[in-house]
Amino acid sequence: MVDDYEDAREVYAEYLKFVGYQAASGADGDAALRCALQDGCDLLVLDIAMPNRDGIAILRILRANPRTEALPVIIFSALVGATVRAEALEAGADLFLEKPCTPEELERGIRHVLDGRPARTSHAT
Repeated sequence: MVDDYEDAREVYAEYLKFVGYQAASGADGDAALRCALQDGCDLLVLDIAMPNRDGIAILRILRANPRTEALPVIIFSALVGATVRAEALEAGADLFLEKPCTPEELERGIRHVLDGRPARTSHAT
């Protein structure tokens, strides 16, 4: 879970841990890259508006790297609208979720992506 808003990171990460996931969090694009490239993860949840590098830039870096090109990525953002959603999906997001959403909605999105349902879909909450 990578989001520059600390309270959001904590709430979502704690909920995901509660329901059985291992969850780590970071505050910016550099943390997202560290997680994906150094620490390893099964799925990345990225905000768009973050310091250092935004979520779309991070997503493009991940998709261009053979080690992370297939890593499931959910874009999770308060920036909404057809243009933002389309940009995220074109950059390679597996799912787009609008903030605010409940931790349960985020978990459903994660299960949706991890269960191998069709990738590159759009979901508005």
